[in-house]
This record gives sequence, C-alpha cells and structure tokens, in this order.
Amino acid sequence: MIVGGGIGLSLAVSTILLGVLYSNDTSADLICIAFGFWLIGWIIGPMLVGGEGSLKTEYFTLLPIVQRRLAVGLLGASFISIGPIVSLVACFSLIIYAARFGFWTVIVAVPAMLLQLVIFMLMSKVVLGAIGETSKSRLGLEFGALIMGAVIAFLNVGWYLLPAVNLFVEKPSPAISLAARILPSGWAMVAIEAVIRSHYFFAIAVLCGLALLCGLLFIVWVRLLSVSTTNEARINRYSRNKSLFLTCASMLTPKTSKIGVVVLKELNTWMRDPQRGRLLRMGLWTGLFYGLFVSFGGITLLMPWTGIVLVMFSCVFSNNLYGFDGGALWMSITTPGSERIDVRGRQFAWLLIVAPASIVISLIFLYFTKLDWAWVWVLSLLPSLLGGGAGLILFLSVYKIVPVTDPHRRGRGTIVSGDDMNAGKLFLTNLLLLALLFIATIPTLVILTLGTLLHQNLLKWTGVPVGLCTGLLIAWGLGRLAYRRLEAHGPDILSFMQCGGIVQSVDYKEAETEETFSNLSAGKSVLVGLLVTIGIIFTLPQGIVPIILKLLDVNVRSWFIALYLQEKAQIPVCIFFVLSGVSALIITRKIIRKQ
Repeated sequence: MIVGGGIGLSLAVSTILLGVLYSNDTSADLICIAFGFWLIGWIIGPMLVGGEGSLKTEYFTLLPIVQRRLAVGLLGASFISIGPIVSLVACFSLIIYAARFGFWTVIVAVPAMLLQLVIFMLMSKVVLGAIGETSKSRLGLEFGALIMGAVIAFLNVGWYLLPAVNLFVEKPSPAISLAARILPSGWAMVAIEAVIRSHYFFAIAVLCGLALLCGLLFIVWVRLLSVSTTNEARINRYSRNKSLFLTCASMLTPKTSKIGVVVLKELNTWMRDPQRGRLLRMGLWTGLFYGLFVSFGGITLLMPWTGIVLVMFSCVFSNNLYGFDGGALWMSITTPGSERIDVRGRQFAWLLIVAPASIVISLIFLYFTKLDWAWVWVLSLLPSLLGGGAGLILFLSVYKIVPVTDPHRRGRGTIVSGDDMNAGKLFLTNLLLLALLFIATIPTLVILTLGTLLHQNLLKWTGVPVGLCTGLLIAWGLGRLAYRRLEAHGPDILSFMQCGGIVQSVDYKEAETEETFSNLSAGKSVLVGLLVTIGIIFTLPQGIVPIILKLLDVNVRSWFIALYLQEKAQIPVCIFFVLSGVSALIITRKIIRKQ
C-alpha cells in the first residue's frame, strides 16, 4: 500500500505539473488526457487488488438496510483510503490551471474538481459491478479479459508511443483535444474553459451535467448492489453454455484414462471459473496485443517474439494453481494415489490451451516479419518455455503456495485476488517464475548463441531438438517433485492455505507466520519494491536484451543505455547491468528472509 501510494502521489504531482509547465491550450489538453488515464486507473486498479475493498456488500445481506442507504455508506467509506487522497491531489491541477485566469475561474474549478473525483469513484464501482455481472456469461468474461490484456500489453510496450506523444505536445491534434473533452474525464476542464470564454451559463450547465452524471452512476450502482450474485446462479449459467473448445477437448481426451478425466476437469475449470478463466484469458490476450502494438509501432524486431511473450504471461497468470483452488485441495489429498494423476492432468490441460495458441501466433508473426534468422530462435525457445512453464506453475504452486480467498468469498469484479491474499508474496513468486523460466532456456540459448557466433546454421537448428528435450525434461522433473511433495505434505499444505499463511507447530502451542512481503516495515517495503524494480530492469531490458541484440548484429538502440556508448564499452556495461540486477534481487531475498 505504501509503495503504491508513493507511485500514485508521484503521478499526481506529474499531473499538477502539466498545468504549470506548458502553455494554456496545451496544458488543458494534457490535463484532460491525464484525467482519462486516471479514470482508466480507477476502473482497472480495484479489480487487480481485490475489488470491493475491506467492506463487502455480502457483509450487510442480513441487515435491514435499504440499498440506497447502504450505497451511500459504502461510497463514503471508500473515500477513506490512499487512492481518493492521491486522486484529489491530481484533481488539484484543475485549480492550478484555473488560477491563471482569475478568481471566478477558481470558484468554478473547486466544485468541478470535487465532482470529477466523485465520478472517478462511482465509475470504478459501476464498472466493477457490471464486470461482476457480465462475468456470468462467456462473452462478458472474454470481453473483460480482452480489455485487461490490452491494458497490460500497453503498459509493457506503450513507451514505443512516446514519439507520438512528443509530436502531440509540439503540434496538438484538434481531434484528440475534442475526444478528450467529450469523455466525462474532461468535463471539468470544459466548465473551466467556458468561464475563461465568459460563457457562464454554459459553465453552470456543464457542472449540472457532472452532478447529473454522478446521480445516474449512483442509481446504476444501487441497482447493481441489489442484483443477486450467488455462485449457484453463476455455475448454472455456465453449465448451459457449452463451448466449442470443451466439446473438441472432450472428444480428443480419453475418458477412460484417469489423467484424461483430470484434464477435462481442469479444462472445465479454466473455461467456467470466473477468476481462473479470466486470468488465463488475460495471459493469452496480453501476448496477442503485445504483437499488435509492436506491429503498429513498426518495431519489426520484436514481432517474432509474440508467441514467447504469450507463454510468459500465461505462466504468470496461471501460477499458484492450488492456491486459487482454495480448500478444494482436500479432494485430491484424501484420494489415495491421486496426487500424480492430478499434477500430470493439470500440466496436460495447461499445455492443451497455451501451446496451440502460442505456436499459431508465433508462426503468423514470423511469416509477416520476413526475418529469416528469427525462425530458429523462436522454434527453439518456444518448446523449452512451454515445458518449463508446465513444470514451474505446478512446482511453485506446491512449494511457494500463496493462500487466496476461497471462491465463495471473492468479490464480484475481482480479477487477481480477494482482500485477504498476500499480493506481495504472489508478486515475488511470479518474479521467481520468470527467473526460472529464463534458466530453463539457458541450454537452448547456448546452442543458438554458439551457432550464431560460429555462423553454423546446422548448429543453430540443433537448438530445436535441444529446446524440445529440455522442455520435456523440465516438465517431467518438476511435475514429479510437485506430486511427491503433495504426497508427503498434502495435509500441511492444506492447513497452511486454510490458515491464511500461518503455520502451526505440531503441539499447537506456538504459531509462526511465514516470511512474506507483507511482514516488512514501511521503510523496508519501499526498499524492497525499489530493489525488485531495479533488479528486473537492470537484468533483462538493460543487460540480457542488449547482449542478444549485439550477438545478432541488430542495430537498434532504443532505450538500451549500453548501446549508446562506445563499441568497446557496450558488452562490459551490459554485464555490469546484469550483475547489478542479480545483486539487487539477492539483496531483496535476504531482506525478506530476515523478517
């Protein structure tokens, strides 16, 4: 929370600076666009961190409270947190901008600022509730995952749009300015500009429109609060919508095999469970939009890696399988000899979904990029990543399990977790997953690098069977370790998950809380967040990626710092970045282990 509040405060201060550093028209346009991103953040943020917060609607089901009064109370309670305070600081940019034009402009800016903040809050709650309702249909579930995948891909490769942003600052587009003011996030600025042009009645009308929109959003939210959200209705509606994918999978999977039954069960879970289904779809859509964004940006060099990015995001969003299942783990550990069958079935089911999608997308983007050298790299790395992912998501789900809210207690619009999940630990586990995925590709990378340096095409193409064998070996070995641990410590894992991460001793006289990110003090939390960010950026984008570009003799400098130096200093600086990033991650681990 502290790290997020610090990041949000820095963004709020940046929004205020937009009203100070630029000319009048440019500042107005940039503030409207910034408010549009704040609105998007308010819509997406609560879905990622638990949705409804600490006060859930279900807590008041048995109390004789009118829905309208309950909504007023929940709305008022939601203002008492870091998010609204940070957003209020960002909205203060309206007053800063209005102060340029006199007293009456500031008078109008004050209610416009407050109404804008209320719109942020109500829009977030309405969209959250609507997603919770639309998730009961397969189309709504797919659409929600598509939106989240597009946003995540934009956040990862959106910096390629910076040249377009600089062009807009130098030569603003009238169409973009008009669109930014048509959206509700720009109405407050419209009211201020009306006062500047002495259109006082229009300014009052815009303020009334803001108030009317707040009222309409509040009415819609009250309606959404009164809609039944029982799990039974959710499951029944899913059961009536059989997908073509499940039909084909049931035809291809032998029902007489025990592993086949687990595969079908897992596929049904991926398709029907709103939380796990949305997470997996988010990984697939993120990979696809990554390829589309870099294609639109003209970055041909990154297009062939679309399938690999899809696999990586699918692994991240599929991690902690047993944690997301909640207490259902008891059905596996109480059935003798089912641990191996359950683990292998989950691996096959995950590969059955991710492997075809990643292969098809990789082939499509490889064909359109016309980069002959990329074929051997992608076809070699893809099987090793698929096998490594199939093994790691089960291995870490057992050895680094993160207790998650049981399905019947999750918020309606929640995407990642409920309110009692240790998001910090899951974040670190996902970082560990990505690091282990990279380690899984090292044998393949060695073959490909040697073949590239020695200009031996035959040696490079031997990377394909090496990657395939590596993936199969990792999937088999890590899966074996996973079900062996389930056989030996299944009851302990279930107890750990049901107790929310608290491990009790055998005699129950003392309890120890596992070392987690949430146990850190405020100062150490900020330090760990900073070290993790430095470790990731230094190791991958500033270290490993430039080295690969140098080996492939690709002349693209982009944001890679080392490539702007002299030729002799580039590789040493890349190695320095890698060592610094790994050191930062090691220090992070030591800080957490000392708690």
